[in-house]
Amino acid sequence: MLLTLRKLPISVDILSYWIRSIETTAKNMCDDNKENIIFEYTPENPLKYYVKDSKSRDCLVRSVEIHLPLIPELLQGFFYVFKYNLKNVKFDSQ
Repeated sequence: MLLTLRKLPISVDILSYWIRSIETTAKNMCDDNKENIIFEYTPENPLKYYVKDSKSRDCLVRSVEIHLPLIPELLQGFFYVFKYNLKNVKFDSQ
């Protein structure tokens, strides 16, 4: 997935903008004042994401779904695959 992202002719600023927007929306949906949801992109660290639990995962998935129609077409495929893979992340129930 990351190799595909690096091959796209899209600026780092545009990609960073959408990732920050998705993260901010997800945190707002989950009232996340902590670090339960992390979704970051920098040239040094191409893509970093973390969700603490299933609620955080679901908020990040919903946020991607909300933003997907607004994201440039070149990036939509990447975010669609990311969302699909994120939906399948399982958590240990204790």
